[in-house]
Amino acid sequence: MLSDKMISSVTADTLEYWKQEVEKPVIVGIAKGKEIGHKLADLVDEKTTALLTLKYITAHQRSRAGVKRSRSMGDVWLRDGNIYHAVNVKTGIVGSEGQPNLVSLKKVLRAIMQRQIDSYYLLIVKMAIGPNTIAPSVYFVDMLDWLDYVPFDSGPGQMMLRAVRFFQEYDPDRPAKLDIQDKVRTLMELYEDGEKRLRQNRERDFGDFQKDFERFMKDGTFAVTPDTQGALRLQ
Repeated sequence: MLSDKMISSVTADTLEYWKQEVEKPVIVGIAKGKEIGHKLADLVDEKTTALLTLKYITAHQRSRAGVKRSRSMGDVWLRDGNIYHAVNVKTGIVGSEGQPNLVSLKKVLRAIMQRQIDSYYLLIVKMAIGPNTIAPSVYFVDMLDWLDYVPFDSGPGQMMLRAVRFFQEYDPDRPAKLDIQDKVRTLMELYEDGEKRLRQNRERDFGDFQKDFERFMKDGTFAVTPDTQGALRLQ
């Protein structure tokens, strides 16, 4: 895991950087435009990753041919001592928190069991966008210490963040409650529950399609009409 010193340093550097960046015309322009979330997220990801690369010793996952992987666990890997730690940069906008995707549960679980990682860090840059000001705040946390805020959907295979609840209840001084075996056990429980719900949903969907198929075959006629197209709401 990252040292407290490293966590404090990254948090402070990131906050100071974004206090300056939000004054620049490009950020102000995005904040006043449409589709703020996606545009701002891409920019924050790119600039924050670049900041860490300039100020700290970092690395990226690469293929055997040396090409940077586009689907790495971390946007950047931050070295502390002689160990690298995956860091996932996320952007939040006050009032539009939602439930963002974080990372593949299986990737994280497999990497822990293979003793490649002992943590998974989220570096969240959150923006409070007002009529005339943009106020950034920064959260730098080990996701494995906050698994009670992380649901899992086995369909896409992604862990997500219950962002509204997380930010409401976030306590920077909350002590870590789980050791690494407890964290792995919790991840496995999330995985098992997600797989169980996926099987149930697929069985229900298959049953519904079977009934529709039987009704269709029994009817014996087929014609596309204005009435059958009504549900499409074509305009």
